[in-house]
Amino acid sequence: MSVTQENKKLPKAILIGILSSGVIMLLLTCLFCLMLKMTSGLPYGIIDYVMIGIEGVGVLIGAYIACRVSKCKGLIIGAAVGVLTLMILLCVGFALPDNHIGLLTLIRSAVLLLCGVIGGIAGVNKKEKVRIK
Repeated sequence: MSVTQENKKLPKAILIGILSSGVIMLLLTCLFCLMLKMTSGLPYGIIDYVMIGIEGVGVLIGAYIACRVSKCKGLIIGAAVGVLTLMILLCVGFALPDNHIGLLTLIRSAVLLLCGVIGGIAGVNKKEKVRIK
């Protein structure tokens, strides 16, 4: 595959990764809300950290999927999925009242970037399935 063909796949792969991470985050958030409804609840302070964990898992899976689609540049694509997902979450979060940049925003940034990079590297380095014909 030539370099130009690889570069044409990158935006599509990143978009697929962002969309899949959004779907995963939505499903995990719904499961978490259902769990909260069924149990007596969690302390209010821990919910923010659980949400950061959910976002991290979503970006990890999204970056993995994006790199499986593109089959190249795992570090760059994974970081792009993490950063762009973070930007979307920050834009949505700052549209709500009483939000500010604090320690949780920095933790969220580090987690999403790290999970994106790890997912991207794992997606590129996965061996293809052995097919016996």
